[in-house]
Amino acid sequence: MTDIDLRSVMGEFATGVTAVTLDSEPPHGITVNAFSSVSLDPPLVLVCFDHDTDAHRKLAGGEAEHYCVNILTAGQRILGEHFAGMTDDGLEPFEEHPTETAATGAPVFSESLGYVDCSVHEAVEAGDHTIYIGRVEAAGLRESDSDALTFYESDWGSIPDESTTATGHEE
Repeated sequence: MTDIDLRSVMGEFATGVTAVTLDSEPPHGITVNAFSSVSLDPPLVLVCFDHDTDAHRKLAGGEAEHYCVNILTAGQRILGEHFAGMTDDGLEPFEEHPTETAATGAPVFSESLGYVDCSVHEAVEAGDHTIYIGRVEAAGLRESDSDALTFYESDWGSIPDESTTATGHEE
C-alpha cells in the first residue's frame, strides 16, 4: 500500500470542505475536510492537521489555543483554495471576507454555512497528523440556504440546498 493508493481510494469519499481558523495573532486558517462530530455530551468535534502545517505548529506550540471550523458554501471556494495553498491569489481572507468572533476569539466567516467554535480538549498523535479534539464552546448556522462546498475525486463541487427544486427555483 502506497500513499498514492490510499489517496486514490480516499478520493472516492465525498466530503464537505471547512476553513479552520485559529485564534493566533495574526489569525491563521487551513482547509480541512477531516472534520467530524465526536460526542454530544460533552459536545466534542475533531479536526486533523498534518504535522507539516503552520496550523499544527501554532496549536502544538501554544501560539493558538482555540479553533473555529467554518463550513464553507460553494461560493466560498476561493477560501478553500487559498487556505489549502492551491493559489497565489494575493487574497487577504481576514480582511476581504467578513468575519466576527464567537466564544473563543477564533475568526468566524460570516458568510459560511455554519461554524463550530472550539477550545482544544485533547490532542492525539496519529501517524503524520494530530487529531485535535475540540470542546464546542459555540456553534451556529449562517447561510443555511446556500449550497455546500464539496471535494470529491480531487475536484471541487457542491451539494444544492434542499429548499430549491431541480429547476433551481425556491418552493
